[in-house]
Amino acid sequence: MIQELIPTKDLDFLEAIALSIGSKVDGNTVELPQHIGNGFIKGFKINPHLYMIIRQYELKNEWVLKKIVGEEDKEVVMIAFHNIFRTRNERFDRKSLPSVQVTTAGLDYQLFLPAGVKMNSIVIAVHIEYLKELLNPQKENAFFKTLLSGFQPILFEEIISARIQNVATEIIEEQAPKELQLLYVKAKAEELIYLLFVELLKRQSTSVRSMSVAELKIIYQVRDKILSFLHIPPRLNELAKFSGMSESKLKRSFKQVFGTSIYSYYQNVRIQEAAYLLKEHKLTVSEVGHQLGFSNLSHFTRLFKEHLGVKPKKYSQESA
Repeated sequence: MIQELIPTKDLDFLEAIALSIGSKVDGNTVELPQHIGNGFIKGFKINPHLYMIIRQYELKNEWVLKKIVGEEDKEVVMIAFHNIFRTRNERFDRKSLPSVQVTTAGLDYQLFLPAGVKMNSIVIAVHIEYLKELLNPQKENAFFKTLLSGFQPILFEEIISARIQNVATEIIEEQAPKELQLLYVKAKAEELIYLLFVELLKRQSTSVRSMSVAELKIIYQVRDKILSFLHIPPRLNELAKFSGMSESKLKRSFKQVFGTSIYSYYQNVRIQEAAYLLKEHKLTVSEVGHQLGFSNLSHFTRLFKEHLGVKPKKYSQESA
């Protein structure tokens, strides 16, 4: 099913969702009707310039959600933390790693929502002027200047840190007094923004340019192709041919979106899956290394420690 979502000045995001699925807003929560699925969407209008939405649900049928932006959306930065609550027995999905997407200048987007999959995310909508007040960017910081200009559509994605996941868990689990709930949510929303920009600051050397929706879709197709074969190192010439871009343009575009090179991204996801196989599947270090294409276990051990701060054998023992 394809559903368009068009918030207006008289109909906010939560009300637009409720209307689109035949539900209603109860306090700050929209419950999914039983024929659609189970779960909820919760919204907090913290102040006129800061909004948080928490989504936890599972659909009975596939949906495609199309968000159509209006003029007022062009002054808003959307920060979406995806797949941040994971249960112990939940299957590892390379394409559903805990990650955060940042979009600016009112990018339309189309979101595929599969059936039978637990969807969980926290979305923060923050007005550019309010974000400027929070960040107080220095004039010489070209990266922040471009990001906060609001003149061009930009999309960034990061695999999120353990600190961000911990804050997200606190938001879900903390039962703040009703009288202090908005204060608590505001503090946590701004903490998430802070932790995100700690990571984005590392991108200062990365040039930023406007990218079309079509180009962004190609970059994500390249990402998915890389993730499909973690036991095989990505070949730039093959990916360039697949994308229809030159090698140099593909490298620049991929790094702008994901904040790292193609090969570094590949290695990061590779280690994330290694950790999952060690912890949840109880495989040995050599079994994991072989499954993920590491011919040299010493190299695998060094790489694992670089990413997670501990050797794989110790990680496995601590997870037992």
